[in-house]
Parts: sequence; C-alpha cells; structure tokens
Amino acid sequence: MGVLNFIFQERSVTSMLTKHQKKDFSSLKVDIMNLNMITYFLIKKINRLAYLWKTTTREYILEEFVALRYIENGVILHLTNLDDDTNSKFSFRQAAKVINKSIKDRHLLDQLSSLLKSYRKNINGLKTKHRNIRIAHLNYDKDIRFDEFLEFETVLKPLIDQANLIAEFIWGEEIKAQFKLGSIEGVLDFRNDPTNLQIDIKKIEGFY
Repeated sequence: MGVLNFIFQERSVTSMLTKHQKKDFSSLKVDIMNLNMITYFLIKKINRLAYLWKTTTREYILEEFVALRYIENGVILHLTNLDDDTNSKFSFRQAAKVINKSIKDRHLLDQLSSLLKSYRKNINGLKTKHRNIRIAHLNYDKDIRFDEFLEFETVLKPLIDQANLIAEFIWGEEIKAQFKLGSIEGVLDFRNDPTNLQIDIKKIEGFY
C-alpha cells in the first residue's frame, strides 16, 4: 500500500476571504474536512451493526458502541466549535469578524449574518444539552446507555449540511475531501457520495 494522502478538490467561485486570510483560517477548512470524514465513518460503522450482531461477540458489539459514542462526540465537537466565540481560527464567527472589516458588499455581509444567526439558533440545543453536559463538563445526572445516540437524520445531518454550506459560502469554493487509499483500493469521497450520509443497517452484508 502506498502513502495515504488527503486530496482536496475545489471549485472556484467568489471568495469572501483573501488568499492571506484563507491561509490564516486554514484550520476552519480542515475542521470541515474532518467533520465530513468522521461522519462518513460514523455512518459506515452504524450500517455494519446488523451484520456484526449476527456474526460476532457481545464484547465486540460493546467495543463498537463505545467507538461510535466517541465518533459521535467528535461530530458534536466539530459542529459546535464552528460556532465558537473565541479568537479561534476554526470559528465561523471569527472569520466573519475579519470579513466584516474587509468586505464592503452589504448584500454578502447580510447573507453571512443571516446564515450565522440561523446556525447559532440551530446548534444551540446540541451545545447546551450534549456538548456541555455530555462532553465538556460531564454534568448529567444519569449515565447514558451505551446504545443511546442522537437521531442522525433529524439532529446531526441538517447541522452538517448547514456547516458545509456556510464554510463554502465563506471560502468561496466547493470544499471536497477525499482520501487516497492506494493505486488498487482507489479513493474515498467523504462527502459527495450521497450514500455516505444514509443510515441503512441492512445494506452491508460484510466487510469491504
């Protein structure tokens, strides 16, 4: 197997960031890429559960549930970090502060402001009920069942889609992340294959 390499493909449109600003906020782009990557593997592992349930041990199923818990926590952290109010260079809000000083197009600025207000409103429940309680401060009064997860289709997927939309609006490019496995195995596309974001635990008959 050859060296594993990330491949970035972009489609240029109007950017809200200068070339220097893009370099400064490169961690924002990487955060989006990582969000899409771990979401891909979250769905992949969920869709294998029915197969594993019939073919492996209870201990291994528990191992899978624990792994899924921490992958889901990673998705939550990526989504909520993007709404961070600090000076972090992976935050939509910090990028917006820079953009507001350098862009004069009021229509674009209003669009960005509207997108960020919507994202903050939509992400609030995930921040207060899950990140702060379940991950950041461990402030819950009862333990979570090992098989208890958020509803992907209604809770996580809309936020993932919105985060990608805002990132590409800011970046001015379609951000794709692919992973080159090697000359024989081909390339994984973490975002643009629509089946990557569809839960169907009966569709995987084995490992491939």
